[in-house]
Amino acid sequence: MITQDIPKLDQQTVQYLSEILVHENTTGDELIKSLIRDRWMSLQTEMPPLPKRKNNKQMIAEFLRKKSTQPINRASDLSR
Repeated sequence: MITQDIPKLDQQTVQYLSEILVHENTTGDELIKSLIRDRWMSLQTEMPPLPKRKNNKQMIAEFLRKKSTQPINRASDLSR
């Protein structure tokens, strides 16, 4: 589990945390959730958006469009 990798906090960091919790009037769990959510949101703005996936109708239409533009070779069809 990821929480097992969290190191023990030094005394100064514990003091900072205590002051933040009092000032924010929140719990440690809520503060961590908020920090993680904020950091994740900042990463989302840095990352390029994923390309949109085509739906099945778009894929079929594209396939038919490509197929209709290909020349028809009747000679190879007759030899089969």
